[in-house]
Amino acid sequence: MQRELQIQLYKLLSALSLAMDYNRTGLMRHHQRVALLSLYLAGEMQMTGEDRMRLFCSAVIHDAGTSTFREKAKLEHFEVTDPWHHCEKGFALLHNTGILAPLAEVILHHHDRWDGNNRSGLAGDSIPLASRIIFLADRVDVLAQRPGNILDYREEIVRTITAHSGTMFDPDLVEIFIQVARKECLWLDLTSQYIDYHLQRRLGACPVIIGPEEITGISRIFAEIIDGKSPYTYRHSRLVAEVAAYLARRAGFDEARQKNMYVAGLLHDLGKLSIPEEILEKPGALSAREFNLIKQHTYITHLILGGIDGMEEINLWASYHHEKLNGEGYPFRIKGENLSPGSRIMAVADIFSALVENRPYRAGLPRSKVENILAGQVSAGAIDGDIVHLLVERYREAESLQQKINT
Repeated sequence: MQRELQIQLYKLLSALSLAMDYNRTGLMRHHQRVALLSLYLAGEMQMTGEDRMRLFCSAVIHDAGTSTFREKAKLEHFEVTDPWHHCEKGFALLHNTGILAPLAEVILHHHDRWDGNNRSGLAGDSIPLASRIIFLADRVDVLAQRPGNILDYREEIVRTITAHSGTMFDPDLVEIFIQVARKECLWLDLTSQYIDYHLQRRLGACPVIIGPEEITGISRIFAEIIDGKSPYTYRHSRLVAEVAAYLARRAGFDEARQKNMYVAGLLHDLGKLSIPEEILEKPGALSAREFNLIKQHTYITHLILGGIDGMEEINLWASYHHEKLNGEGYPFRIKGENLSPGSRIMAVADIFSALVENRPYRAGLPRSKVENILAGQVSAGAIDGDIVHLLVERYREAESLQQKINT
């Protein structure tokens, strides 16, 4: 019997937040930088350990309500016209999710202005302190996104923030920021390639260890973020997770590994947050260049999950879902003898789910066509015939899982 999974909360959130940090120019690390600056401010304020941990967790996923490049582009302007939708969406994702529920209120208000005029109706000290800190840190990072040595223009950033003291930002926090901003190390840490190290050092001891239920709940949040990338992938990750866990049970996996398979299904497309939505939604065939972009998504999933101690097996199941037994899959070109049963299950679950779902170029397929395509993939040496047999043998049970997630 496999021991149930346990992971440090801060490592899980910090790693998964990287997937949200892709835009058209590549990996931004925006969430980690906002979290780091928030911790700098918390340190200056002598914030306690529990409050610091809640601030970090909120900051490192503060834009959970955004999935598309279009949504992210709107937030890259210093003064955002209407930031409320993504704040409310982030709140909706978190407020019923166990260990992360206390973060929901912080995320709901992380664009609230000090002087009011907010959809929430809050102003001044009535806005949660953590929200005020994240708002200031978030806007500092937006101002810092320019080429060159950040030390050359840090004073300009401080002047801009100071000019909005008492209007956008809490004046007391602005004074604290001015003091912290005098330290060159702050700016060098924010632009360092070793930001993970600086985050851990600033966060200090992180005793919060989470088990299977919390890990699953957090993974469900990220599955919704992933599937929010396109209306055509709506609930795809949930369906893959349900089908993969179902096949794992039928294949004789113990309960702990079935739970891990479910998590792997939820996170298997994590890297798709790096792909432009116009490619994911393209109604016709992809060009070679577009398909090369698609091929990077499993590689990015592999890198992100690889940064979380304890998720090694989940990572292999999730990130190998486009590998094929004949070695013609991508991106690692792994052959059958090196593909575990879990990876084989995930591949079948992903193909089945994609076939029964509506896509921009076709409606979901009927059983006869799905079975023919799966049989063709088996004949071509791409997927495991035994796994396909487990699915086809009780096809209606697998098919009912789609109805389950739609209710």
